[in-house]
Amino acid sequence: MRVRTVPTAVAAVLATGLAALSGCSSGGSGGSGGGPPAALLALPADLDAEAVAGGKQPAFEPSDVHLAVGRTFGMDVRVAPLPHGWRLVDPGDTGPLRRDADSKQSTCAPNTAGCGHTVRQSWTATAAGSTTLTWRYVDFASCKEVQNPASCRTLASKEVRVTVG
Repeated sequence: MRVRTVPTAVAAVLATGLAALSGCSSGGSGGSGGGPPAALLALPADLDAEAVAGGKQPAFEPSDVHLAVGRTFGMDVRVAPLPHGWRLVDPGDTGPLRRDADSKQSTCAPNTAGCGHTVRQSWTATAAGSTTLTWRYVDFASCKEVQNPASCRTLASKEVRVTVG
């Protein structure tokens, strides 16, 4: 029973994450020391991305994140066994940001049909500057190169502009 409620709860959190996508500031706790990120966003839910791809809602507006050097930024990405999904296609400039290790935020029992999990992609601000990170919601069946999401047909995209300083 619990296995079925976890993905539903994650989907609800991601769906409501659209309101948080307007941006975060570097206020609050969270540095590179294992605490919560100073800025945390979630990519739009699959159903929202499908609506954008189908022309049923406008494209996702870019988000702005402002960080002090040493603070972290996290993006929660839902990974599900679907024919479509979010992939980071432009990791931005490595001058102001350092990519940290991804961490699983939720998991599914093995062989659970339609179950996905959430992965937090993280970066640490290392120097003053700005860069843009870009995720695309892609059609995996259209990929010309399996390991290259930029070779897939884009259904929707989301940009996050990060300013460090």
